Amino acid sequence: MKSRSAVLVISLVGLFGLGTPSHASNPTSYLSQDKETGYSRSLFKHWIDADRNGCDTRAEVLISEALVKPRLDKKCKLSGGKWLSKYDNKSVTKASQLDVDHLVPLAEAWRSGAWAWTPKQRQDFANDLEDPRALIAVTLSTNRSKGDKDISEWVPKVNTCDYVEDWISIKIRYSLTYDSKEAIALSNFSEKCSFTNTPVQALIGYTYQSESANPSPSPAPSSSPMPTPTATQSPVASASATPTVTLTPTPTPTIITSSSPSPTPSATQEAIIPTVSPGAFCSPAGATGKSANGTLYTCKTSATDTRNRWRQ
Repeated sequence: MKSRSAVLVISLVGLFGLGTPSHASNPTSYLSQDKETGYSRSLFKHWIDADRNGCDTRAEVLISEALVKPRLDKKCKLSGGKWLSKYDNKSVTKASQLDVDHLVPLAEAWRSGAWAWTPKQRQDFANDLEDPRALIAVTLSTNRSKGDKDISEWVPKVNTCDYVEDWISIKIRYSLTYDSKEAIALSNFSEKCSFTNTPVQALIGYTYQSESANPSPSPAPSSSPMPTPTATQSPVASASATPTVTLTPTPTPTIITSSSPSPTPSATQEAIIPTVSPGAFCSPAGATGKSANGTLYTCKTSATDTRNRWRQ
């Protein structure tokens, strides 16, 4: 890291243009502690045959990413073909030797916000064919090595910066959060990688506090849904000491129903309303935000769509 100060403030910004207008083009991402309980792979229904053409999501990815197109029988069984696994640059000629990896693993998505999604939202995430970064055909060994690790624990040995850039893009596409270790990793990669998409809109604030500096307890978080943490200042630690960092706690998102109105901020503490993109996926239900021009939006479903999106 660039500084050994007791407090390191890192801004993670709304990054990268996204694949479709149904998702945020200038999204706001959030810092939050991971939810470590409740995950089951069965909560993310896959692989499905969304267009009912006989080929499920896995087969569609393999067909799309093939360098040499495979042959398909009537039941969409693949034979022949050739692929390049981007996690290790190995050439593969049998579909059975490939896994279709969720670039952001299902378990990581759950920890980062998908726990608050509807079953339909989780199914859409697990079978995302709209964004070519979401699902990727890779060798069995590299996918098993990765498991459900985030980028603080695992990145491929090749094409590393591309992987990190795609990771950020997918998390922003689905408004998923970052934990403290992941944020430190993102900061380090931002110094090493020349990302092809330039950050265009702030902001998420991260505050790291050195245990050696014995900081005082953090103030109570704002009652506004999913607020942006505020950077605070602490004394500078010894130049020879490498600070151990902990995240200023961010409240776990809670589902807010129409019968439970949002709390009114006190006169001395103004609620922080995040900037959102109309129509983007969001959580939790009932959260409020505003567009770039100041129009207020609510995270909710509609009569024709059961997924939570930013709507008026």
